[in-house]
Amino acid sequence: MTVHRLTPLPTRTSRGRLIVAEQVLAPTLAELRRPHGGQRHERLVLWAGRTVETTSIVTSSITPHTDHGPQHVLLDEAAVNDAARLARAAALGIIAQVHSHPGADTRHSDGDDRLVLMPFESMFSLVVADYGHGEIDPGRGAGLHQFQQGRWVQITNPDALVVVPARLIAQESRHE
Repeated sequence: MTVHRLTPLPTRTSRGRLIVAEQVLAPTLAELRRPHGGQRHERLVLWAGRTVETTSIVTSSITPHTDHGPQHVLLDEAAVNDAARLARAAALGIIAQVHSHPGADTRHSDGDDRLVLMPFESMFSLVVADYGHGEIDPGRGAGLHQFQQGRWVQITNPDALVVVPARLIAQESRHE
């Protein structure tokens, strides 16, 4: 399935990076894959964290109330406000959104461009194919987008999204 897109979708390299804590991925993917009434639906998750200079660091996911179906997911202003309140209570902000598409096309649709509430300069938007069963890595099929100069662009450098493992293991150094 191809997204509905009448306007050109510009492509650019990212401004900065989106660094995601590994522990955020499992709840994000579980929500994107969650069926409703036995049917697969498009879903949306907001990522909360902090932005430091040009680096957005995601530490938590928020599942807002949405209107969703097999071909749409919509988020209203009240749901965004509720999510922002939750993020602020944890000293975080909403810094990215993740949503699923029904097919393999992970470009923003025209509707995706228009319906992101309160986009801000350098905000990221990640699209995962096949109702969340596709790859979350932009180098392997996910669509990473960023709000640049007042419009959404598709990001061409897959290294713009970095997943940080929950546990880093240092190798023992051997001194002789």
